[in-house]
Amino acid sequence: MKKNSKNSLLIIFDFDGVLADSKKAYTTQMQKTLEVFANKKISAEEIRSRVGNTDQRDDFIEFLGTSDPEIIESAIDMYVKLTEKYAYMRTLYPGVREVLEKLHKEHFTGMVSRKPQERMDYWLNHFKITHLFDIPIGTIERTKTPAILKIMKKLEIEKDKTIMVGDTEFDIQGAKGAEVHSILALYGASEPEKVLKLNPDFTISHISEILSIVNEFER
Repeated sequence: MKKNSKNSLLIIFDFDGVLADSKKAYTTQMQKTLEVFANKKISAEEIRSRVGNTDQRDDFIEFLGTSDPEIIESAIDMYVKLTEKYAYMRTLYPGVREVLEKLHKEHFTGMVSRKPQERMDYWLNHFKITHLFDIPIGTIERTKTPAILKIMKKLEIEKDKTIMVGDTEFDIQGAKGAEVHSILALYGASEPEKVLKLNPDFTISHISEILSIVNEFER
């Protein structure tokens, strides 16, 4: 089967928690930033528990005890500037590259990540996987639904042939908002029980399991 055939699917991925294990890097960057801006010490456990489950801006507002835009923007700016320093702490989950290569040959692949586009592009380039996505979108919107619909429209793929793969409520809610299929990546979910309550269509414990799900759609 070749891409563009009537059986081609669109598989859209979240990044952190699905393709990359970012918890250690995120926690370290947050701790270093909070050491400068916070009046109290925030434990690594508390930071790690929020990875992927909350909006980063909301995290800073809570941890810093202020919604002052100047302070929040300064903290976020420092966090971003630490990205390259701690990039080595982020790693792709085992099997990610191989799965993406197989899927991209026969299907359309997209990405919707809740980070600015330039940061999304940075990580795709860092891991040398940019070429494995037809349309990657970084969005700071609180819902992923608009970005999912945007990719579907550009690639002219119908709802019943679109799958969103994620590890958080944002991902599954985004898929349901766009009325597409959803896969919960249990291996990256910080609070899987919470996300399971949203009734994703499929769950996986390893990224390679996506291939068997895709095979079912092809039949």
